[in-house]
Amino acid sequence: MTLLKTKYSKLFLTLILSLVYLISFSQEKSTNIQTINNKKYYIHKVEKGQSLYAISKIYGVDVNIILADNDEAIDGLKPGQDLKILIPSQTAAATTKTTSIIDTNRYVYHKVEKRETIYAISKKYNVTEAKLLELNPDIASGIKKDQLIIISEKKRLFTEIATASLAPKDSVISKPKKAGYNVGLFLPFKLAELDFIDVNTLTQSKANFPQIQSLTTDFYLGFRRAVDSLKSKDFDVNLQLYDVDDKDSLKLETTCKSIDFKSLDLIVGPLYASGFKVVANYAKAASIPVVSPVTQQNKILYKNALTSKVNPSQYTLLESLVEYCIDSLKYNSNIFIVNNGMPKDLAYVKAFKQHYNQRLKELNKPVWDSVREVKGLAGFKAAYVPGNRNVVILLTNNLVYLTDFITQLAVYSDKKEIVLAGWQNVTGFENIDQEYLNKLKYTFASQNNLINIKAYSNLIKEYQNEMGSDPSDYFFQGFDIAQYYMQSLKNVGPDFANQLDKLPYECNYTRFKFFRPDALTGFENKGVYIFNYSNYQLYKTGWK
Repeated sequence: MTLLKTKYSKLFLTLILSLVYLISFSQEKSTNIQTINNKKYYIHKVEKGQSLYAISKIYGVDVNIILADNDEAIDGLKPGQDLKILIPSQTAAATTKTTSIIDTNRYVYHKVEKRETIYAISKKYNVTEAKLLELNPDIASGIKKDQLIIISEKKRLFTEIATASLAPKDSVISKPKKAGYNVGLFLPFKLAELDFIDVNTLTQSKANFPQIQSLTTDFYLGFRRAVDSLKSKDFDVNLQLYDVDDKDSLKLETTCKSIDFKSLDLIVGPLYASGFKVVANYAKAASIPVVSPVTQQNKILYKNALTSKVNPSQYTLLESLVEYCIDSLKYNSNIFIVNNGMPKDLAYVKAFKQHYNQRLKELNKPVWDSVREVKGLAGFKAAYVPGNRNVVILLTNNLVYLTDFITQLAVYSDKKEIVLAGWQNVTGFENIDQEYLNKLKYTFASQNNLINIKAYSNLIKEYQNEMGSDPSDYFFQGFDIAQYYMQSLKNVGPDFANQLDKLPYECNYTRFKFFRPDALTGFENKGVYIFNYSNYQLYKTGWK
């Protein structure tokens, strides 16, 4: 008993005492000064990872003024690119001339890359395909490599910048880079409960410690490992652990009112919605960005622009499945969605149909060619179209219904081309025969790259040597979350939290593709993968 408890005591002591080091190199104004059109400019060479906002802070020049002299910068910065930065003493007149600069070059253009689609371009710039077709009528028949297409009016982009600047001060981070950062992990380690564990019983039965401690520890170990991999002599992070339970509101309140809390530069956690909302409210008042690593609920982002949520919502997964059906399955296919009559599943049926029809409208396709709703398996059999691929969408978590439906559909599908699509957790139900899922080419959306774990083979071996077991998904999630947020902090500085939607990134297990509807709302990660079964293996499709 003493030996086992000592092992875990040492582990938690390591968790508490571990320090990890990471970021920041000082930046100075360029010494290259040139006179252009009778005006003096700094010529700034863009470094890797630098943002326009960060550069504006170095020189003390408004972003709009920089954009006025560097039209190409509106489309993003590239390492090695030269920017003309008007010397501040000459900016009183420049500010009043911003609108005239916009009028001289009305549109923002995109150069089509090889194999790029209209849909991919629309997602890249967060505009609808209908808008692209409106601005570029000629692309209705297709696009070609190197073709220039209009994305939007520059006036609109300047308006968006101005609107964002009107957001409340507590919704925008405006802090310079510094030599060290304090990052807080708010996780339910529940250290006090170790005193109540019957270690002898656990040892004799070879059982694990309570699941919540196990998952929390895995998340922390993965997070810490990623931070270790990023540390350098000029990147320093002080990782502070807070052992908090979402249900203990009093402890959360006390922790958030402490002096240490106000010194944090970034917070990850708590894990669940109730505790996260408490911490996020205090963090908002202190201008500290907060990351939700697990929660699916989007409501935690409401009226708090400093929040971000890594786990896509159930409706985001549903919308991704819609996009995949339209992009990749629609040709020579009939799409059916099953209404099983269960009230709690009807919301998903309605949402799927609405999003499907909306996408058809945006693509200028007739709505009559929409997804068809069928009542149960009998309804699908009656509507089945011979000679075509028939795609069946089944959005339910009811195990009894799933088992019966999938079994009968697999038998019915003999010598027919039928594809079944639904939620990811169906693949983990023991009652459902994997043979049937393979036969039906089962297709689903997932927030994680399920087949790329092998990319972490070295990390897995290190974990196995240290812990004597295999890591859970929480380990990989912790690693990727730390890798993304710490790398963003290192490259951009504290104000990275304002521009997550402009910092897409793909780790080995998680895709980060943030979106927010307005300047007052937090960021939701819409990075989703689509998988399907084929030849008794799970494959990741090429859809993005």
